[in-house]
Amino acid sequence: MKFTSTRNKSLSVGFSQAVLNCMPDDGGLYVPFETEDLRRWILYTDENTSFSSLAGSLTSAFIKDEFSPIICETIATRAFPFSPEIKQLDENLFLLELFHGPTGIHRDFGISFLVSCLETILQLKGEKAAFLDVSTGELGASLAYALRGKKNIRAVLVYPKRTVTGLSDEDFYWNGGNIYPVEVDGTEKDCHDIVRDIFAEKQFVLKNALTVANTANIGRLLPQAFFYPFAFSRIKNKVNSSIFYALAPGNYSNVAAGLYAWQFALPLNGFILPATDSLTIDPVGNPILLDSVVPLAKRIAADPSEPLNIERLEDIFSANSLMMKHF
Repeated sequence: MKFTSTRNKSLSVGFSQAVLNCMPDDGGLYVPFETEDLRRWILYTDENTSFSSLAGSLTSAFIKDEFSPIICETIATRAFPFSPEIKQLDENLFLLELFHGPTGIHRDFGISFLVSCLETILQLKGEKAAFLDVSTGELGASLAYALRGKKNIRAVLVYPKRTVTGLSDEDFYWNGGNIYPVEVDGTEKDCHDIVRDIFAEKQFVLKNALTVANTANIGRLLPQAFFYPFAFSRIKNKVNSSIFYALAPGNYSNVAAGLYAWQFALPLNGFILPATDSLTIDPVGNPILLDSVVPLAKRIAADPSEPLNIERLEDIFSANSLMMKHF
């Protein structure tokens, strides 16, 4: 699978480049360049298919042009010694639990996969890289756990003074870990501004091989698309009607990932999520993305520090406008 930018469809890069150089130079976000038909993987899964096995098969389908099936399976196996769980609440309602990872937060899944992919890429290239992110808790805790024992990746975590949680002394670089903590005498906004300013210096970012561990990185977002086929494998023999996924909007990463899963041939009928200022509906009920009022060419660059995946939703909606009206 190749990846392009939300703002430049003539751009085409491989998965490795999209993960390492996480922000396209045109100010957009990386998105899949083509739609893969993953029906043969998704439809033949069942309640006996493990999450790591499903992730390995889908990873192989996604990046088969760059990595062998064995490497893809290894990436998934190393990333997922843990799994989501499905709980049936009543005849028609199921709950997908994403807190069964090592730190008990849903970010464990995306971060563990991203770290496993990046470590593999760097080993093959004989290179090193570093994450640069703002975190006062969850992201940093999950990232610190995922980086334990990794040889080619470090992380610089920026946070306001006396606010960080979830890190222990052994996570820090000088105690054998992979985390460089940077305490800022300021607010969380100040920390985000620092990271934005650094990523604006393109040559510095390339020279120091900096990337991010949040969902601005397509390698962090894509594994969230595994949640939906996994849930489908557990419920498909228990339901005989339409399938809808209900979720919180957050920064729209999970709904974007769910729409990618749908594009890859996952059977589902739609998503239920609260309307927000960015994503709402018109009087007829059609989805509206208010950011679309401003042409892409006139927007500021996508945010590497606090990503909002609404631009990825725009990309999906514009490519499937007729279907989206009925979705």
